[in-house]
Amino acid sequence: MAVVAKRFAKGLGTAALTTVYTVPANTTAILKAITLCNTAASGEVDFSLTLGGTKIINSHKIKAFDTITIPFLDQVLVAGETIQIQSASGGSVSYIMSGKEVT
Repeated sequence: MAVVAKRFAKGLGTAALTTVYTVPANTTAILKAITLCNTAASGEVDFSLTLGGTKIINSHKIKAFDTITIPFLDQVLVAGETIQIQSASGGSVSYIMSGKEVT
């Protein structure tokens, strides 16, 4: 069994729910942490996160220029499951997420 630390995704959120990571075949993924930053000067932005088809963050408001880090998520995803994100203001929420892949 191989365990590899990996950056799952990074980028800017979009107004549509978008898949940013899909667990490869014959792999189990463990989402360890995510950091979000509202880069907009104009106010709050709603952010949503879906893991394996289950919404775990629904329209959470992130204040202007605020950064949120969620450590120790430890959520397990199986082959074919996805991580999806959405930010109501399109590209104003930047994100980076990391975890481990087990094969």
